[in-house]
Amino acid sequence: MAWEKIKLFYQWSAEEALLSSAYWYGVALFIFLLLCFWSLRKLKRELVPVFSDEEGDVQITPHALEELVRKTCEDIKEVYSPRTSIVKNGQSLRLLVRLRVHSECLVKDTRSKLKNKLETVLVENLNFSNFGGVDIVIKGFQDKE
Repeated sequence: MAWEKIKLFYQWSAEEALLSSAYWYGVALFIFLLLCFWSLRKLKRELVPVFSDEEGDVQITPHALEELVRKTCEDIKEVYSPRTSIVKNGQSLRLLVRLRVHSECLVKDTRSKLKNKLETVLVENLNFSNFGGVDIVIKGFQDKE
């Protein structure tokens, strides 16, 4: 009996399929599975290449890189709440740092301090071979605590 229903399912015309609730449940299930696979792929974070030599590759996790930027920002008293995004432009890697600054700070000087510290840590200490620079977005101002 079940086999006959399956045979009938495959023999449906387009009009019959569109009128059937089973068809729409199947389409909804397919879209749900696609969204699940897409979200799993987005949640998986790739390793960021640092450098490569004859002894092997050195890579860093995005979380470790974000932590490194956060700890670097802690040394600058005018900077609060840094959030980092990693942007890949071809082979080059750029950091987008969103942060809050002290309301009375000199933004140009603070930007220079932050860029110099990050470039020192990433290029000189970690030997990033594909580091393309730092972009800074000020997302707000912090009052004195």
